[in-house]
Amino acid sequence: MNITKEESGNLTALVHINLKEEDYIDKVNQQLKAYRKEAKMPGFRPGMVPMGMIKRMYGKAVLADEVNKSVSDALNNYLVENKINVLGNPLPNEEKTATLDFDKQKDFDFFFDIGMAPDVKVDLSEEIKIPYHKIKVSDGEVENALNDIRKRLGKEEHPEKAEVEDSVKGKFVQVDEEGNDLEDGHTKEASFVISDLALKTIQKKFVGKEKGKRVVFNPAKAFKNDEKVKELLGLADGDEKLKADYAFEIEEITHTIPAELNEEFYKKVYPSDDLKTEEEFRNRIREDLAGHYQKDADKQFVSDTIDYLLKEINPELPDEFLKRWLYESNKEKATKEQIDGQYDSYAKTFKWQLIEEKLINAYGDALRVTREDVRNKVRAYFQIPGGGEPNPQMEGIVDQLLSNEEEYNRIFGELMDERYITFFKEKIGKDEKEVSTDEFIKIISTPKQ
Repeated sequence: MNITKEESGNLTALVHINLKEEDYIDKVNQQLKAYRKEAKMPGFRPGMVPMGMIKRMYGKAVLADEVNKSVSDALNNYLVENKINVLGNPLPNEEKTATLDFDKQKDFDFFFDIGMAPDVKVDLSEEIKIPYHKIKVSDGEVENALNDIRKRLGKEEHPEKAEVEDSVKGKFVQVDEEGNDLEDGHTKEASFVISDLALKTIQKKFVGKEKGKRVVFNPAKAFKNDEKVKELLGLADGDEKLKADYAFEIEEITHTIPAELNEEFYKKVYPSDDLKTEEEFRNRIREDLAGHYQKDADKQFVSDTIDYLLKEINPELPDEFLKRWLYESNKEKATKEQIDGQYDSYAKTFKWQLIEEKLINAYGDALRVTREDVRNKVRAYFQIPGGGEPNPQMEGIVDQLLSNEEEYNRIFGELMDERYITFFKEKIGKDEKEVSTDEFIKIISTPKQ
């Protein structure tokens, strides 16, 4: 067997494999002997069918299988042994590879096009400055969070008449234009807070109403929140009944008396903290809110760092080869025009994979997530706080959970995010900028150019 590689363009090459009869004939003969041993034909004892008959029956198929397998193995071994880092997979060059004649040929020539990865150099330094957002939580956000907690842990009572901050439980009944119940109209049990209604005029209709009373309104117009309306009415997107008028029959009114601000309340919310004053409690809430947003800020820092590296390094790719490979791999799913239209997104993925591979090779375990790491992450879900005997059935539960490929990939992705947050914080300089939550939400919501 002879294998040669000839450059065919920038980052592309043509691999020629010349397969001789001696490269495959022994395996062909072994396979035919195995077929003869198992063959059962009338007039012949098992294993005694003439080899000539076996060859006529199976020879061409066996030859084709062994030739293709030999070529595939030879190509893969050649790429590995010569440390050729390919992008995508080798593609047969149909122009140069002649039609194979397994009846007459003994030697075969195969040609493959390959796309090769460029040499990538990645230099990380604290001299690189990436925006890192420190979230400043406003007094108003703390106040809203405080009020929500007080209501959540407050005392409930059930008054006879509703006020704007009360919640009402009851049933939606579809009605006609005159407000009469439709005979086959849609109905749904539901509950909501009156103040969630976006239209003040509808809010006023509920205020002062008693149990057993009805309020006729259009939920889609009153809430102005499509997801909320679908949830309340139990209807799917696109259902015409989402736009209909309904009467809401009030069955129960719930008024919440906010919990008092005292040490007992502070301990209930933060059992591990020793909070004595309202100011300490508010500061603790502020820390919680800031910490929640800071996790998103960490992810944004990683995203911005990746975008910076992609722009600065910008590895060159064998674009036309990759477009061809993408099309050949997705013939049943996408046209050439669709591949071309989405290629920039594919190219970005290829480029980041090249950079990531370089980083992992250089920094090893700092950026490597193993299957055992994923298992440990899942095991932590079932650990008893403060120690204790582990659940003897834990490993079976872990196996069952990770048998779901989507769930495995989700946890793997979380761990990779954690690795990169820690890694880039250590290796890349941070240009810290204090922003409000509204400013930060705008930053992460604005599409990148």
